[in-house]
Amino acid sequence: MLVVIARKEFLMLLRDGRVTWSAAILAVMLLAALVTAGVRYQAIAGERVRAQAVVDQQWREQGEKNPHAAAHYGLYAFKPVTPLSFFDTGINNFTGVSIWLEAHKQNMAEGEPARDSTAISRFGELTVAFTLQTLLPLLVILLTFAAFVGEREQGTLRQTLSMGVSPRTLLFGKALGAALALTVFLGPVLICGLIVLLIVPGGVHLIGHALVLTVLYAVYAAVFLFLTLAVSAVADSTRTALVVMVGFWAVTNFVLPKVAADFAVRLQPTPTLVAFQKALADDMANGLNGVSPDTLIAQRREQTLKLYKVETLEKLPINFQGVVFSLQEQMGNAVFDKHFGMLANVMAAQTRVYEIFSLMSPRLATSLASMQLSGTSLNDHEDYVRQAELFRRAMIDKMNQAITFKSGPNQSEYRAGPALWAQIGGFEYHPPSFGVVIARIASNLTVLLLWLVAAVTAAVLAVRQLRVMVS
Repeated sequence: MLVVIARKEFLMLLRDGRVTWSAAILAVMLLAALVTAGVRYQAIAGERVRAQAVVDQQWREQGEKNPHAAAHYGLYAFKPVTPLSFFDTGINNFTGVSIWLEAHKQNMAEGEPARDSTAISRFGELTVAFTLQTLLPLLVILLTFAAFVGEREQGTLRQTLSMGVSPRTLLFGKALGAALALTVFLGPVLICGLIVLLIVPGGVHLIGHALVLTVLYAVYAAVFLFLTLAVSAVADSTRTALVVMVGFWAVTNFVLPKVAADFAVRLQPTPTLVAFQKALADDMANGLNGVSPDTLIAQRREQTLKLYKVETLEKLPINFQGVVFSLQEQMGNAVFDKHFGMLANVMAAQTRVYEIFSLMSPRLATSLASMQLSGTSLNDHEDYVRQAELFRRAMIDKMNQAITFKSGPNQSEYRAGPALWAQIGGFEYHPPSFGVVIARIASNLTVLLLWLVAAVTAAVLAVRQLRVMVS
């Protein structure tokens, strides 16, 4: 009987011109977003690779100079892109795409794409993720809002129940029929997306992410499917069912995300750039724990003289200036770790506010998990910044070690060449493993599954009342 009901529901939906046209429009929008994503990925990915190659070549061919001058010469570390980052752009448009790596400074990422965008484009771009998160629920609502209440108004629901069909069988039969209709409408788009992912460079390694994304959005659609069926079972008219579900969609898709963002900023305010830079400069000048840089340098001088058992710097077998540069970097790194760490904690706290609000909005839970799987979340940006900073510190350390051990005492005219520059190599970003990504979305998936359990439970409880309502 379940299969019979599912088949009947499936055929009815396919014959409904409004549903067919709505699904076709959504499919065309998804295909357009998919094609646009592929084109943009090819262009921007190639641009970033070429830019990184140019700056790496400039570094290797900078000529002979003092290693400390080379450390100030520096180079850029560009943030690479992946195919799925155009499925869901996440926060990428609002974070920098490159970091200038130089001595004594931990610079912030710069070159946010949003700065170069037109005013209208900042309202949101057509991506596959945005389309699925906002329009897929509407299609689900259109498919199922009249599932029960429409039959009650037509008088066919009483006949179906009088034939001995249980309300629960009717519920899951209708749900299965609607799911099959969705698969027919959107399945080809999914297949096209997987084919594109297999074709583009680096896409094969993200198939696991893509499959989890498919499951994620399937669960998201199922939440709206069962909630709509529940409302349809208890609503007094099709108009009421439609208004209730569209209202729920509007609140959870647009109102709650904005409220969550406002609450996050109010509860965990981000320091202004001026205040952040001032606090950073104060600690750089005064030192942490009240010990000034000059005092630390004087202490290190005495320790070094004692270690080599000499009385003056000129008698050292090493260049003490390199030791000073290394010490300055260590002091600066401690300050950077303190202040950038505090900033990261604030942003992590803001994300936790979003996660709390996802208990009231399945869109938020889906969005957070989608960004993680697409490599466009805050965690991914922090991974890039952290790896770039580790590369900078290793680069500067090599420069300072060369000054310390390859030049004579106080030899300021020491020059290094291509052999030293080549030891630095080029910056390469390593994205988190699939296992790390799954661990990061565990809480979001849990919330979304709780939404699904609640929706199914609500639907099962709602259809129990059908016999009473039709009798």
